[in-house]
Amino acid sequence: MEAWAARVEMFEKGRALQRIAQGDDPALVMEDMSRRIMEKLLHPILNAIRESVPDDFDMEKSRREYEEIMKNVEKAADHVDINS
Repeated sequence: MEAWAARVEMFEKGRALQRIAQGDDPALVMEDMSRRIMEKLLHPILNAIRESVPDDFDMEKSRREYEEIMKNVEKAADHVDINS
């Protein structure tokens, strides 16, 4: 996994350098490069998660259960309340 991640990083850095050499905005190139690296590194993990989730999994039910649990958890100093 580590060797594959290093190859991904090397490939995307090379691609980014080529784009910058062609005159693309370096800030946009770096943003695109980081997004592409993260997508490639997360791809096998997300696939494994998708394969392990049963077909009849109820996302809404899970969300409601999570919200119910979180009502009893004390807010941390860095907590963001999306309802305010």
